[in-house]
Amino acid sequence: MSNCTKPLIHVSNLCKSYGNSKILSGISFDIESGDLVSVIGPSGCGKSTLLRCLNCLEVLDDGEISIDSIRLLASDHRKNESLFSRRANRLRLNVGMVFQEFNLFPHKTLLGNITLAQTVVKSESVGKARDLAMFLLEKVGLGNFGERYPWSLSGGQKQRAAIARALAMKPKVMLYDEPTSSLDPEMIEEVLQVMRDLDNDGMTQIIVTHEMRFAKDASDYIIYMENGEIVEISDEDEIFINPQDDRTRRFLKRYM
Repeated sequence: MSNCTKPLIHVSNLCKSYGNSKILSGISFDIESGDLVSVIGPSGCGKSTLLRCLNCLEVLDDGEISIDSIRLLASDHRKNESLFSRRANRLRLNVGMVFQEFNLFPHKTLLGNITLAQTVVKSESVGKARDLAMFLLEKVGLGNFGERYPWSLSGGQKQRAAIARALAMKPKVMLYDEPTSSLDPEMIEEVLQVMRDLDNDGMTQIIVTHEMRFAKDASDYIIYMENGEIVEISDEDEIFINPQDDRTRRFLKRYM
């Protein structure tokens, strides 16, 4: 988030509403390549909507998003919706997303889940798609699980498979929306370790999480949100040692 290099992700004055309910109000931040950023805050504060805007699952009402130099302006959507949609599709190819629910296709093996988008969206050959799928399964600790179906896996294994599927599209950025919220405690660590390994590999990651220990130990930056706004942004674990805003202090008292 320094100004020394051009940020991989640039967000300026991002606003989003549903009807009369304002969900995001004037969100602005920069993230550099290789950063791991945790987004924390109370439920309903707009964290998930922020991720959905970054992945173009929601159309911003105002402001600007730029990822890997692909720039989306809310004003462009109003002027030329077709052009905006084409840019959004280009941007989406650079952004992988992992949800709270695993969203794996139940009728396909893990290999089938991971190769499908490669062959359909990127027109990759079946052989190359399968080779990459096997490599990624190995990377997330599921090297012997390629022919298994989702129903036969634990929650942690399903989430790691979902991460492998997102990585198969070779994104520049990975987004995670509460990826461990539906997991048993003993399965949480195995998913968080995959994120640590990806951070060591230089993957840019934004993680909406309530896992405060992980946020404190693993993050390069932490964004605290409340009521659709960014209250403060802190590098490393400074926010836990010396939060600058009373709202942040009150929230962290519940966890620390």
